[in-house]
Amino acid sequence: MSRFEETSALSTRCMPKDRESGHCYGGFARLATLVRKAKNSSTPTLFLNAGDTYQGSVYYTVHKWKIVAKFLNLLMPDAISLGNHEFDDGPEGLVPFVNAAEFPIVTSNIDLTEEPELAAATNLINNSTILEVDGKRVGIIGYLTPETKVISSPGKVVFLDEVQSIRREVEKLRAKNVTIIIALGHSGFDIDKKIAAEVDGVDLVIGGHTNTFLYTGRKPDLEAPEGLYPTEVIQKNGRKVYVVQAYAYTKYLGNLSVTFDADGEVTNIIGNPILVTNDIEQASDIIQELELWKKETENFTRMEVGFSKVLLDGNDKNCRRGECNLGNVVVDAMVEYNAREYAGLEGWTDAAVAIHNSGSVRTSINKSPDAPITVSDIIAVLPFNNAVGKIQVTGKIIIDMLEHSVHTLEPNDTSNLSGRFLHFSGLQVVYNLFKPRGSRVVRNSVLIRCSKCRIPQYYKLQEDETYTVLITDFIYHGGDGYDMLDKLTWEPLGVTTDQILVDYIKRRSPIHAGVEWRISFIELSENLSGSAHRIYTQKMLILPIVLILWFFR
Repeated sequence: MSRFEETSALSTRCMPKDRESGHCYGGFARLATLVRKAKNSSTPTLFLNAGDTYQGSVYYTVHKWKIVAKFLNLLMPDAISLGNHEFDDGPEGLVPFVNAAEFPIVTSNIDLTEEPELAAATNLINNSTILEVDGKRVGIIGYLTPETKVISSPGKVVFLDEVQSIRREVEKLRAKNVTIIIALGHSGFDIDKKIAAEVDGVDLVIGGHTNTFLYTGRKPDLEAPEGLYPTEVIQKNGRKVYVVQAYAYTKYLGNLSVTFDADGEVTNIIGNPILVTNDIEQASDIIQELELWKKETENFTRMEVGFSKVLLDGNDKNCRRGECNLGNVVVDAMVEYNAREYAGLEGWTDAAVAIHNSGSVRTSINKSPDAPITVSDIIAVLPFNNAVGKIQVTGKIIIDMLEHSVHTLEPNDTSNLSGRFLHFSGLQVVYNLFKPRGSRVVRNSVLIRCSKCRIPQYYKLQEDETYTVLITDFIYHGGDGYDMLDKLTWEPLGVTTDQILVDYIKRRSPIHAGVEWRISFIELSENLSGSAHRIYTQKMLILPIVLILWFFR
């Protein structure tokens, strides 16, 4: 997902404080500088794009395909593959982009027969293209994850197996005396490696979709490498094929130098992604062009997002001492966003739990059912530009976080409204505020939603198991005292809570969220028989009834 303007270190909006401290990265203007410098050098250079230039910023939300076509034409890639997000607006949202593109678009594993308008687009989407580089013919074969069918809106486009499709295209290119072949696509790192292992004749695989950061040597910034750049894959016949990805959001530009022999075999390969830092000059023509698109983009904050049939309660007297429906909406939006982006094959998501601090919810959305919620309303609720990411934590750490959430609360003191109090999706917990601090989570009460399952349901949290949880950068960096996460690795999704909430309300409108008893409290009460405790699930009537029935048995 592209970032037309420079971004923060976490690939969210570059704020004035980031710019002043020199901590802005990426953006098309810096990419243009690097690409043009390489193209103007004496070394033959290819500039390739592995898809998902749609989405990722307010610019795309407002201008759709038009801004993507304009800026890719300015960057002049030698070829691109399609990504799943290119289908987010349906085939009808892709056709004008294809018609406007001034570069080859390659994707070999799609059948456009049932989408004749897309199949007949002026600049055809081809299986491959042949480029002349320093007198040599280089074949570029595209591919795209078949999961696009369920995670995007491709209409009647049929998706085929990547490996089989690329194999067929390799044979066609070989028949045309093409000896150097690059697979360029958007199916994720595991499929990239599968292609490298199983397709004879491919020399390089350049991938996307999983935003995998590969690097050789010491990492240059926050991102932790998931492998070497390039990653070497050895086929059954002993032949080596090389796989690269370069993260996402224009923060890095992949940089690979390859030498081929007369037969098209790799004899030398070296490289690393370039961290696109603040000291790289921004191309003036790109900056000037962006200014032409800004005014309408700035009007975006007045855009309507959707409607709500209920009060979305963000009042701190409610949200900082218990569950509230706006807090639930925020964390549910985080889980749903990540689940849609999930490219794995195990379960419905890799992160069934989201945790968010109540202090980041600043106000309610109190509109009549016929009054639209605007982007301005969303920003008022979530004004902090908090990035969302994933982290691997043990069940013990989750319990520590829950303990910290209620550490300062007193049973009968409603004036203590700490923003550390947590909202969550995918967890259920019972607290006992009459217990000492640090032991207020009722033993064995914490239930957690499964991720690697066909039917999401809740199981007892295991302290020694590891879970993937969605949290914000604020919590990860120790905000509100959550310092138990500082030695763990946090993987940013490249979006902020406000962007996720806008998307969620658009998809789910009209909203009718309620309080779902994710958080329960034990309260001391008059004993019906002497000295009992009663469990009150917040605003729930059935549990006291159950207890009364128990007393009468």
